[in-house]
Amino acid sequence: MRAPTHVANLVRRGQWRIATFTIACVGLLLATAGLYASRAYEDRAMMLVAQSLAVAGEPALRFDDRTAMRALLEQMADRAQLAEVTITDRRGRQWMHFERPVRSVGGQVARQVARWLVPAAATTAFGDGEDTLGILAVRSNGRTLLQYAGWSLMSLVACLAVLAVVVRRYSRSVSRALVQPIDALATLTREIRENRAFDRRASGSSLREINALAEDFNAFLAELQAHQEMIRLSHAGLERANESLRAASLHDPLTRLPNRAYLFEHLANVVAECALTKRRAGLAFIDTDRFKEINDTYGHATGDRVLIELAERLRGSIRQSDFIARVGGDEFVVVLNPPDADVDAAHLTDRINRALEIPIRLPNGDLHLIGVSIGVAVYPDHADSVMTLIQAADDAMYRAKNAARVARSLPRSPESAGH
Repeated sequence: MRAPTHVANLVRRGQWRIATFTIACVGLLLATAGLYASRAYEDRAMMLVAQSLAVAGEPALRFDDRTAMRALLEQMADRAQLAEVTITDRRGRQWMHFERPVRSVGGQVARQVARWLVPAAATTAFGDGEDTLGILAVRSNGRTLLQYAGWSLMSLVACLAVLAVVVRRYSRSVSRALVQPIDALATLTREIRENRAFDRRASGSSLREINALAEDFNAFLAELQAHQEMIRLSHAGLERANESLRAASLHDPLTRLPNRAYLFEHLANVVAECALTKRRAGLAFIDTDRFKEINDTYGHATGDRVLIELAERLRGSIRQSDFIARVGGDEFVVVLNPPDADVDAAHLTDRINRALEIPIRLPNGDLHLIGVSIGVAVYPDHADSVMTLIQAADDAMYRAKNAARVARSLPRSPESAGH
């Protein structure tokens, strides 16, 4: 496959071919007409020369004076541009043949051109119609025809030279009007494709077709820009929806606290970080005491109001670095990260106790004092994984609940279990 051609070169070649073909056709037509006119002129001129020679040379032929006839022919040869002369007598025998010697290549070419264009010689008779002495036939040396052909060729070359200048200037103007807008549109298209800049627009043109193309291209860009904006807004909406879904999947819809799934995800990261940095992390398991009595006595709507208030108080009791989640109906978990041995657990218990000293006002106006049981476990002191840490804190919480008080209870170590 051939390489693509530039529009400017294509236009220039097309203009040059059309102009050359036109000049060639017109030149050929004019040259042909000129040659026919020159041939007619040459025929007429040779006929007049033949008649003049017949009148002037009749005495020489009548008295058979070949010397006088040759002198006359030599005298007339240069002036009348004669190439050859043939004289026959009344019996049809050749009486004299005179041929002008050719001394140059140009003369030979001229004579061949004359023979080609004027194949028949100009003939006339010696004497009047009743007393014919012989026939005179003359041929031209073709110099006039050759000069005309030369001038025609020079004129054609001059026309082609002028044509080349005109075509060059005209092609430049066409290039400015046609090629430059197309190049600008191609450059703009490439920039839009590379940079995804659909806000760019093509400039207009003085040519109606290119201007219509630019308008359609701009309309297409506007549609692409609107479509891209729709995609961006849709993508942003999907991201917000995904964030909302993720938040909903990781949070309890009632208390807005993180749920069990979020707890496991967060606790796994904390345990992994502690394993790498050799730090400790604590987990407090909190269960509400006698919460079932609230649901049975006041209804589930009141129980939900109590859970919301309890969640708010628990959230206010922890540090900013801690993490609290609702893992069941009335169960909460606090991740202490990082803990200060038993001190953090004791402080957490004290803060929760102080937060719950104020009774919760129920929707019917009654005041209800909420109690909780808390169990605490520390990684890696009491567990070596997420599940065992939660289980250890849950066991500690049940020991505290069985003691029927709000307290902190740590799992017993193997040494104390043996005593």
